[in-house]
Amino acid sequence: MRTFLLSGCLALLSCAASFGSPCFPGNLQTFVNLGAAGCQLESVQFTNFTILPGDTIATPIDLVQVQVTPSGVALNPMLLFTLDRSANAGEEFESFFRFSASGFLTGASIGLTSPRAAGDGAVTALLDVCPNGSFSGSAPLGCPTSPASLLVFAIDQSSLLSDSASFSVSRSVDVFVDLTLDSGRTGSATLNSATVGFSTVPEPSAGVLVGLGLAALGVLQARRRKSF
Repeated sequence: MRTFLLSGCLALLSCAASFGSPCFPGNLQTFVNLGAAGCQLESVQFTNFTILPGDTIATPIDLVQVQVTPSGVALNPMLLFTLDRSANAGEEFESFFRFSASGFLTGASIGLTSPRAAGDGAVTALLDVCPNGSFSGSAPLGCPTSPASLLVFAIDQSSLLSDSASFSVSRSVDVFVDLTLDSGRTGSATLNSATVGFSTVPEPSAGVLVGLGLAALGVLQARRRKSF
């Protein structure tokens, strides 16, 4: 019984220690600056935001111009990336970055908010996820487990605005996000924002662990009284 009680207390301390600083709205540079410490959104910890080189013909979007807003609900936390940008004829803009998410993760999703494309323009968003592993280098390649690759887009007269994938419960995932606005030669492309979300399963809460510890303590005390 003492062993059970001690285990419960240690689990409680571990659970409490696993929660980091909460995620607050900011820009992409703000999240890059968080480094390995990252921030906590519901039960998911986001860390190691890194900007990557993208398409050589695309103009990278300034980090401070990409707003990041934590959103979603307890079992489906999301990050909203607001670009509010347009590409006119002959222009192409891109935001290409990487980060890690940890928790009890069972799926990932990506979606576009208010994209518009005309002529030969296109808005695309790619989400590559490596569950319980990591990609090799600065491209979403070499995942040792079972990677998921999601694509959403908007072109003239056609669109796919959301995509998702499920996977076995994973304690961490490596994530690549590629947001592109390509006007083509004579068209245009506009994107308000994109969302990246994660499905999770509940993990033992501090309240549950405290309750287990108190119950074990009560049983132990009752046994001691009976022994006298």
